[in-house]
Amino acid sequence: MSALVESFLANDGKAHFIESLEKNTLKDKNILLLGGFVEEFACVLQQQGVDLKVLESQDDCEDSIQVFLLHPLNFNPYPKLLHFLYEVGCEEAIVALLCNAFYDTSNGDLGLKAFVESLDVGYLSSECNLAEEELEQIAQSFQSRKNVLVLGRDLSTHKRARNIGKILALLSNALNQIEIVFLESAPKEIETQKKTCIDALDELECYDGLVAYLQTKALREPILEVSKQFSQVSKIQEESEIEVQLIQSDKIIQVKLRKNMQLKGMVGILWIPQTLNFQDFWDLKYEFCYKKVKISKVA
Repeated sequence: MSALVESFLANDGKAHFIESLEKNTLKDKNILLLGGFVEEFACVLQQQGVDLKVLESQDDCEDSIQVFLLHPLNFNPYPKLLHFLYEVGCEEAIVALLCNAFYDTSNGDLGLKAFVESLDVGYLSSECNLAEEELEQIAQSFQSRKNVLVLGRDLSTHKRARNIGKILALLSNALNQIEIVFLESAPKEIETQKKTCIDALDELECYDGLVAYLQTKALREPILEVSKQFSQVSKIQEESEIEVQLIQSDKIIQVKLRKNMQLKGMVGILWIPQTLNFQDFWDLKYEFCYKKVKISKVA
């Protein structure tokens, strides 16, 4: 069980785990996706009867469900999926901003009210580079029907995972109209933990420069997929053999660089092969999925 879920449950959070949901549970509900790769979400949603490709072709009408994605990676192959970007590593602040956005639908929950009043919403929104209008759009859509917040695995290794879990627990208890669903597996045993107060939000870490979003895939060798802009800034051409070093780490990996025309911005996708030797090198169960990197061409 991750620190995120452990903290969430210890603070009386109410949630479901994706593996325990009956099929079609997520159909006919507005959905907010947070803390996971869009393609993993797409696969899970399809198993639940929500096909993002079909969603693309639906006529716009008031009765159509809306699916939102909050994610720093500027990659969205589904045009009708409403994707709002934010700065890398800001997940704790994003969850806090969601509390503020949804507060008006909470029937004045005192715990949520106290937390929201402690926030400097303008500062957080500016630092996360997420417009308050975008959060309002999500909140307004969630007033019209049943809603689901689906949380991906990226959150479980965030350095503030425990505090994120506390904030999510507060949200789950204050807003009965929003179901929370974790993509990670349900804990086999739940140990009794002491309920603790939400900590003050941490200062946001700067991720300026080149950033890699670490994901695993069935590959023979690692690949770094990047945007045209990423390639230009790094001064490395497509199909080049390069070395990627994690900043503030001695870990270096040799990879092949490839452009992905659907990617934009300065965050690339570093695909790590699902083999034992690479898992020993980078265990993504414990590594936060975003890493500042240095790139150099192999001589």
